[in-house]
Amino acid sequence: MFRLEHPVILNLLALLVVLVLIQRFVLRSSLKKMQSFASKSLWSGLIPKLDFKKNKQRSILWIIGLGLIILAMSNPQWGTRKEKIEIKSTDVYLVLDISNSMLCNDIKPNRLERAKLWCESLIRSLSNDRIGTVLFAGHAFLQSPLTTDYGSATMFVRTAVPDLITTQGTNISDAINTCIENFPKNDEAQKVIILLSDGEDHDELAKDLAAKARQNNISIFTIGTGTLQGGLIPVQIQRMQDYKRDDSGKPVQTKLNKEILTSIAQNTNGKYFTIDDGDAIIPLIKSEIATMTKQRVAERAYSEYESYFPYLLFPALLCLLVEFLFSIQWFDRFKKKAI
Repeated sequence: MFRLEHPVILNLLALLVVLVLIQRFVLRSSLKKMQSFASKSLWSGLIPKLDFKKNKQRSILWIIGLGLIILAMSNPQWGTRKEKIEIKSTDVYLVLDISNSMLCNDIKPNRLERAKLWCESLIRSLSNDRIGTVLFAGHAFLQSPLTTDYGSATMFVRTAVPDLITTQGTNISDAINTCIENFPKNDEAQKVIILLSDGEDHDELAKDLAAKARQNNISIFTIGTGTLQGGLIPVQIQRMQDYKRDDSGKPVQTKLNKEILTSIAQNTNGKYFTIDDGDAIIPLIKSEIATMTKQRVAERAYSEYESYFPYLLFPALLCLLVEFLFSIQWFDRFKKKAI
């Protein structure tokens, strides 16, 4: 099976054609100027070194040389072995809480930054699984659809900040529902939601949505982001550092709601983890995902190819070398002596 590894390189042949046309145009213009200056019979006397045959030979050599180099750059290959590999994938949605309570620094540097760093580590560990991101606070929205473009997924995670959602709160039910709506409708393949939140607000609807997720063959792994002791929520007021306060002016204390996150995980055949375990969580979740029923997302044909660009590159360089020698005066003398 023949192929070009980089077929787009062949577009440079069009540039080579343009160069040839420019050369011919310049040559014709020069001939017209010479004809207006003197008749053709006088050219050899006026310009002793003028040699149309030699110039034509040089032009042909560099055209062939450049053409062969372009073909070599496209890397012609011949397939030696071919096999089909079926690619199967588990669809995973990273669901990240970006409410103001996630700015609490009871874990360093704060809950949100720790969660984002963990998400980046998870994405780096993936291979064929598709991943998407959902952000939520008072409501949820799909930040990026399912993809294997892990670079884009990482970029979306890094840009997650509370300012993206004006309605504050911890609406876990809306986040789960957003994932359910955006998962592909495939009853056989199992799907995964990885939810990172402090679970601060008591969202009773979240338990009902967890049951709906289980009916749709979705497992939810929850990761508690924060501490049971909790801390204060930093805010900026007129460029001054302060803390979120209640109506009486007392600073609001935010604590990890482990119970609701544990309940959601248990009701969907998932598991609850704490962010304090860091990257050690990742292999545990991946081992759970590995046992799930996956869906076929692609069937790729892989082949081993042998490259043949050296067979083009050597004659190309030879043509350019000969063309260069033609331009040197001592080479003319060498040819005369050889004759």
